[in-house]
Amino acid sequence: MQTIFTPTYNRAHLLPRLYQSIICQGFENFEWLIVDDGSTDGTEELVNGWIGENKCSIRYFKTNNGGKHSAINFGVRQAKGEVFFIVDSDDVLADNALGNIETYYQSIKDNENICGVIGLSQYLNTNTIVGNYFPKNSWEVTFADVYLKYHLEGDKSVAFKTEILKKYPFPEKEGIRFVFEAVVWHEMSKKYKVLAINDKIQMVEYQVSGVSNSSYKRWYIQSLAFSFFYLIKNKTYPFTKYPHHFLWNYIHLGINSLLSGDSYFNQLYLIDKFLYLICYPRAFYTYLKLKDKIHD
Repeated sequence: MQTIFTPTYNRAHLLPRLYQSIICQGFENFEWLIVDDGSTDGTEELVNGWIGENKCSIRYFKTNNGGKHSAINFGVRQAKGEVFFIVDSDDVLADNALGNIETYYQSIKDNENICGVIGLSQYLNTNTIVGNYFPKNSWEVTFADVYLKYHLEGDKSVAFKTEILKKYPFPEKEGIRFVFEAVVWHEMSKKYKVLAINDKIQMVEYQVSGVSNSSYKRWYIQSLAFSFFYLIKNKTYPFTKYPHHFLWNYIHLGINSLLSGDSYFNQLYLIDKFLYLICYPRAFYTYLKLKDKIHD
């Protein structure tokens, strides 16, 4: 059984097209788990109407506004499926997406070294793939290596084994509304690979109100500082394997700590404090260039 997981916040105008793509899948062994992160736009009434139609299994939860990472944590705890397939509220499933995921999942179900399946995303109104194809189909690779070693680009569709995701919750802190998915996906890369497939799993349409358009907002900068702190704390990028990203974490922690006013220095281990101080001049230089652009 699969759990299609959708975190949503004030996306009642977009959810109907996702709903239509789900009920047209021709695959029934799934639940659609919706976590509403405090919407005020009638999302609850909309979803309750679909539940009444009984065209697919829908479970709906409304939580306080805590961000996507918090919603994922909640969803993983509630999920009944063996597969946890994350589909954002502004996305649409490709034809036979669930059937394809099921086929590939069965091939890795008993492989303890693989934590899930990642597929391709396509822009909704074009035939263009987001980023790059994988160099081969059914490619066993760590999620981190996809981007950091092989330098592929573009968001990928992710469907992880639920039992493994339960071992890797996102860190949460009051006031933090966003955490890099890399904080978890790349942390899992220390132990697990994914099965990368060249199937189009979902179509995406990035929204103007989304995270990618919040670069200079203070809440976003605070979230960046928190994320980089955890990448350093967990030693997600070993120096011997990813030296560039290892050092850039300290620089970006410094930049975003200065911009946000949130300091994590005292929470760092001694060696990390030393590396932070070495990288501080570079961070301070960038801070001076950006400090006047930050707004609430």
